[in-house]
Amino acid sequence: MTPKPAAFIWATASAWDSEFKSRVIMDIGLQLGTSQRLEQTLSPQLRQFVTILQKNSLELDTAIKEELESNPLLELDDSAPMDEREVREDELPDSGAELKDDNLDDYDGYDYSTLEDSAMGDSRLLDGSGSDDINYEQYLKDGSLNEDAPFKDLNSQGDSDDDWDRPIKDHGKSLQDQLRDQLSLWSGTREQLEQLAESSCSEKRFRLLVEYLIDSLDENGFLQGVSPEVSLVRESNDIFVNEIEKMLRGEIKLEECSLPVREAVHVLQGFNPRGIGARDQRECFLIQAYAISNFPPLGIKILENCYEDLLALRYAKIGKALGVSAEEVQQAVASFARLNPHPGFQLSNARVQTVSADLKVVEKHGRMEVESVRSSMQKRLRVNQTYKAILDDKGASKSDKEYVRTHLFKAVEFIKALDNRYTTMELVMRAIFKRQKDFFTKGPAFLKPMVQQDIADDIKRDVSTVNRSINGKYVDTPYGIYELKRFFTSGVKQDNVPGGNGEELSSATILDAIKKLVDAEDKKKPLSDQAISDKLAEQGIQVARRTVAKYREKELRILPASQRKKVV
Repeated sequence: MTPKPAAFIWATASAWDSEFKSRVIMDIGLQLGTSQRLEQTLSPQLRQFVTILQKNSLELDTAIKEELESNPLLELDDSAPMDEREVREDELPDSGAELKDDNLDDYDGYDYSTLEDSAMGDSRLLDGSGSDDINYEQYLKDGSLNEDAPFKDLNSQGDSDDDWDRPIKDHGKSLQDQLRDQLSLWSGTREQLEQLAESSCSEKRFRLLVEYLIDSLDENGFLQGVSPEVSLVRESNDIFVNEIEKMLRGEIKLEECSLPVREAVHVLQGFNPRGIGARDQRECFLIQAYAISNFPPLGIKILENCYEDLLALRYAKIGKALGVSAEEVQQAVASFARLNPHPGFQLSNARVQTVSADLKVVEKHGRMEVESVRSSMQKRLRVNQTYKAILDDKGASKSDKEYVRTHLFKAVEFIKALDNRYTTMELVMRAIFKRQKDFFTKGPAFLKPMVQQDIADDIKRDVSTVNRSINGKYVDTPYGIYELKRFFTSGVKQDNVPGGNGEELSSATILDAIKKLVDAEDKKKPLSDQAISDKLAEQGIQVARRTVAKYREKELRILPASQRKKVV
């Protein structure tokens, strides 16, 4: 065999090495290339505007206090009493200006535009302009610029009591947090802890099991399971947790579970209010009945042995099964009025949150007008005037002047962000008014279906801006104080109703109609979901029975007809 020359061997090896490297690079997907993409970098001013826009009134006052503490060039004007200071006329923009958007000026005789259109101010902020031409001398003279001055606010208090309004959720501790507080105070007996230890469950591990059950509660306080598909994702290394999931899905009974799981459920069901941790309505009633010392024993027997007959109101059959008269059964059933069908909802709404309106819609001289509502702190905020001497002082050091200029710029931008918050909210409120004129002129029953994209299209803003403007914000109307989110509802088409033209009817209108029917029903013969659907059809409202059931149970929290019946 003829040996290969060294040059041939080196060239072959180099070629193989080059091909190998090329294949490796292709295998791992490395490659060079150029591409173009459009990205928007938020300026500090825009980020501040977005942050302030999404705050509610109480959060905004807190932010102002923090800014006052951190920026010495911001102060509150104490020259007038806090609750009586009026903004000067020369600080106000021209009132009565017509809306500049052509699609927002048709109001059937109602002119609600008493404030200057805020679209330009918002757009200047969004495109980054309007921040370099600040007249700092003017700010140091009176603390504000005319075009950025606070809007006039009569600050009158409206009547917020409205029977149609729904309870406001507590924004403090959640249901789960309040139950965890009770768990932190729980201490098991020595015998109980010893039994848990024998089952290889320490006290720390047992508390984690109770916390897992707490996190499995729905808003009514009932234990809820998850679908088998989701349970695969939630598979845990803890055998007791997996056992809890099987119990919640109904694969095994509670009585068949291990001691730690049974005890965890019992501990949760011992928390207040009673009925928490039940797996169904019957168990919820039983937990409460057991905890009431003078609850009729016959009532407990009915819940334990004749619950299905109770739902069907078969009192004679219940009496025959328990060996008592139908009259005794009726007396025992009357005691069920002491039981709460939704204990979790009661706990999560234990406190009442105080809300403050950001806007007002009022009628003046036959016209509907939109006005801003600012707190006294927001109206009195201004730039500190005493620092003017530092900028004018030729003997002041360069560092001192730079410090004042830096904080002056921050103060000015903060005040402008506050003003833009209100002008943007006013623009959104005007568009809402245009689409919901019947609500403001005729009443809440005339609320129309509307989505946030509708308003975004009207005011030529992004839907995220609309969402930030309405989230947690309230408006004072002739019918009470409403959250701006309340005006955005889904709808049900009315195609098959005689005279219907395919228009959508607001879900809020349907809820109000259902509530009125239930309130006016004969309590001896309550309306079924189908009967409610039929009566709504007589009023020209087409709603399917299953939709009535969903609204009644989920939104209005009204019990079924069988549980609303009263026997005299």
